[in-house]
Amino acid sequence: MKKQTAPARTADKGPSSGLSLKRLLILQVVYCLLGIGYNVVSLVISRTGGSPLSATNPVTGMIVMAVYGGCLAVGVLRYVRIYRVLMALSILVFGYGGVVVHVMNLVAGRAFLYSSMTAWGGAVGINLFGLVLNFIAALGLFSDDKK
Repeated sequence: MKKQTAPARTADKGPSSGLSLKRLLILQVVYCLLGIGYNVVSLVISRTGGSPLSATNPVTGMIVMAVYGGCLAVGVLRYVRIYRVLMALSILVFGYGGVVVHVMNLVAGRAFLYSSMTAWGGAVGINLFGLVLNFIAALGLFSDDKK
């Protein structure tokens, strides 16, 4: 498949406009590592007799985040169109499973599924961070400086 070499669409098309693809990918890797870290901590706590941080199975959470990390590799390889489609799909996955489900658990009185409100806030906060980044990626609101 041919790599996209034209710059991605940006808000003002200026050479220094917005976020570069490289910086966006770095921030997305940070999000991925935060998600994996949250699930690792949850797994360790649950395996040592404590309650997991959230209702999400930590192993499943780590696998989902690892797959997401693989999707980022497509961006690193500069297959920008495929990367943007994958990020649009990730909006659905993390928007629903990472934000909506956690918020609905709280609204429905299921806060007991979380070890604390801090754990709930961490889950929602990490996923909101990633969701914003994935919207930026899917909408092409970054510059692709390398030609």
